[in-house]
Amino acid sequence: MGLLKKTSLCTLATIAFISCTKNTHIPFSLQLCTLILPLFPLIIHFLSSTTNNNIPPGPKPLPLFGNWLQVGNDLNHRLLAAMSKTYGPVFLLKLGSKNLVVVSNPELANQVLHTQGVEFGSRPRNVVFDIFTGNGQDMVFTIYGEYWRKMRRIMTLPFFTNKVVHQYSDMWENEMDLVLDDLRNNVDVQKEGVVIRRRLQLMLYNIMYRMMFDAKFESQNDPLFIKATKFNSKRSRLAQSFDYNYGDFVPLLRPFLKGYLKKCRDLQSKRLAFFNSYYVEKRR
Repeated sequence: MGLLKKTSLCTLATIAFISCTKNTHIPFSLQLCTLILPLFPLIIHFLSSTTNNNIPPGPKPLPLFGNWLQVGNDLNHRLLAAMSKTYGPVFLLKLGSKNLVVVSNPELANQVLHTQGVEFGSRPRNVVFDIFTGNGQDMVFTIYGEYWRKMRRIMTLPFFTNKVVHQYSDMWENEMDLVLDDLRNNVDVQKEGVVIRRRLQLMLYNIMYRMMFDAKFESQNDPLFIKATKFNSKRSRLAQSFDYNYGDFVPLLRPFLKGYLKKCRDLQSKRLAFFNSYYVEKRR
């Protein structure tokens, strides 16, 4: 019987015991013990899993949450570099039920990414990205293997061959020239400067949409451009949100994600409907 099943049975037994004794005079200390009892399988599993001498060193993890409460939700490069000075070039962080091995040495990183690249070629999946990628059907989060190679062949022919690069090079230059023309004609550039991030975003969207759908957005105020960027912004916020991370890494908390995951599914449905209505059907 698995660890989760054992813990669930202990929990059900505890609830039944407390329900039967709530009107009796059983000491509170005994009832408290029954509340702690379901956690014993988890604690024993945690203690046994942390005594493995074959795993890299790292900060001492806590039961259930691992190192999450110690490192927080922002694993930036400065924090990891500082931790490597304490634990060495290869160290382990436990984020809930998942292990994260950090490699900060260039030679060792070359072994991981190049020499042993096939073994480490797949990206870890999570429940939110499975919604946004159709259970890993894209190129980024799919498992490295035959499906990934098939997707690469499909993407290479229409987008990345020398013939395609030559075919679209004039269009790329045209889109860049339009950005420069807009800046030259904008009087605010001469006076106080402008933030061109939004204009560069329009340029990149037009390059991609012209290649994929033979369509473009007229300006930053184009209703379809506003709609497309809003979909992608919402998806990025949901995918990077702190709200779902605990539930994704700590399975016991996953039932609390139902409302959050519904938001993700609703957004994905609207996003796919948008592409189908305005671009995919017209392209066929």
